[in-house]
Formats: sequence, C-alpha cells, structure tokens
Amino acid sequence: MSLLRLPPEILEQIFNYIGSSFFREDLGRLTVCKQWLEFALPAYFKCITLSQETLRNLITSGPCLSSYSQEYAQESNSLNATGLNETWINVVNDDLSQLAILAQQSHKLRTLRIRARRFPPPESLEPPEDYLPMASMQAFLSVGKLSFLELDLSSNFLDSSGQRGDDYHICPAIGALLPTLRTLHLRMRSICPDVLKPRDPNNCLHLSGVVINLSLTMGIMAAAHSKRCGSQGGGLLQLKADIQEQAAAIATRMASPKIIRILTHSLPLFKIQSLDVLTGKTMILDDDMAWDEDGKTVKEESEPESEISGHDEFSTF
Repeated sequence: MSLLRLPPEILEQIFNYIGSSFFREDLGRLTVCKQWLEFALPAYFKCITLSQETLRNLITSGPCLSSYSQEYAQESNSLNATGLNETWINVVNDDLSQLAILAQQSHKLRTLRIRARRFPPPESLEPPEDYLPMASMQAFLSVGKLSFLELDLSSNFLDSSGQRGDDYHICPAIGALLPTLRTLHLRMRSICPDVLKPRDPNNCLHLSGVVINLSLTMGIMAAAHSKRCGSQGGGLLQLKADIQEQAAAIATRMASPKIIRILTHSLPLFKIQSLDVLTGKTMILDDDMAWDEDGKTVKEESEPESEISGHDEFSTF
C-alpha cells in the first residue's frame, strides 16, 4: 500500500513524527510530489532556525513564506554578527520587530529559543556592544501559550532611542509566562528572582524543567556572572541564594518537578557547577554538556564560587 494512500490524519501524524530536521538535512525531500509537499511543508516549518542573515531573507521574501511562518513556525532565533555598526544594529532591530509580529500572530507557536552572542569575540579586551531592542523582546514575551522558552542573551537591551535600557528588565514578563511553560532555560546579563514569580500565586504549574545559568563564561580568556537587575547590590552569592530560594518555592507549586538547576562557574579553572535545587547536590559539567545534563556530583564546598560578575564588563584573565 502506498504511503500517500493512508488517511490524511495518519499522514499528518507520520510527518509530524519525522520532524523538520529530516527535511532540513536535504530540502530535496520536500519535492517528492504535490501531495507529499502538502504534508511535508507544514512539518518542515514547525521548527525554523534563523541566523541574522536568514532572518533578513525571511523578512524580505514576500507574503508566501511569511504566511507559512505565521501558521506553522516554532521560531528559534540565533544572531551571529561578524561586525557591529549603527546600520547593522538598525537592520537587525527592524527584522526582529517584524519577526516578533509574526510570532504574535502564530497561534501554533509553542517553542521559542533566542540566542544572542556577545560581540566582540571573547579574546578582545573591548567591552561587549549591545544591540537587542527591548521593545522586540517584550513583544516576543507577549506570545501566548508558549511551552518551551530558552533565552541565552549575553547582550543588554536597547531602548527606543538606541540607548542601553538599564532601567528596564524582562524578568516579570518571563514570570508571567510560567502558567503555560513546561521548560524554562535562561542565561541573561541581568536577572533576578522575578523570572520565577508567576502573577497568580495560587496556580498549579505544569512546569517540569527549569535551568537558570548565571555563568557568562565565553572562553578561557573571559568570564563573568550575571548581575542582578536594577541597582540592588549583594553580588553573585546573594543573587544565587535569592534565585535558589524562589526556585524552591515554585517547586512546591509544580505538578511534576523534574529538573531545577542553577549554574555558575568557579575560579581559576572555570568549571561549570550545577546546583540541583531539588536535591541540594552540586555537579560539575563538562564544557560540551547541556545545561540540564547530570555531571559528576561533588561536595558544594569543595571549590569556592566566584563573586566576579557584579559589573557589566567581562573580567579577563
């Protein structure tokens, strides 16, 4: 029996199971025939990875592709700049604004990953430049019914005038998404416990996985930790303790908590330490391990944590 003779609802399940990665490996797999394309194209557009260059192509490609993006996209946005100037920043900001509009209109959007890498490279002694527009980020975080959110941001935000928006932070907006989220992974230059404070303190949460990565290690030549939002002090240890306290509180409201981790790095070896909030154990992660992987369990007091990170600039060694 030919595959395409199966009922449409079964074909849809098959193509969804195959996933978008199968077609991204070879776009020729989309072109078997018209009936095949009818089921393959929605599966392909369920996960889109965008670099700065492909984002520009998407925005300028016309209404056909934009229509598919609105209906099927689960966007994963990755910015990788080879150089920054005012024109480049303006173009990226405009494209991100358009992508945020598409995301808000995409009723099937469930997974959002945004990764903004630092520029200049870690080996440079120059301070990192900022290029993420606050308005666009707020628009992304207004998308409803997200189930997976990952923000890996080493850049601060710019306000509407192009100045760094130190008075703004997105933590409350992230906390507002907790009722629908099942997985939350965060690494941001500025962060506070508000990311783990839902607006309604009485809701039971479907959230099962939380990783807060406070380590901004970018290579052997540069390292820093996240700082607290706003002007409050206290350093890394206080920030970590406050986030750990809020993480423990939210765990009591999670229907099925599986992973709640807080990542930092130690000096002088820059080892990544993963504190398991549910068990109290600390693990050492290898550089190539995912944030939520299990590493080698160690005693927490075996290696002192660094207080370096109370400043915007990266510390170099």
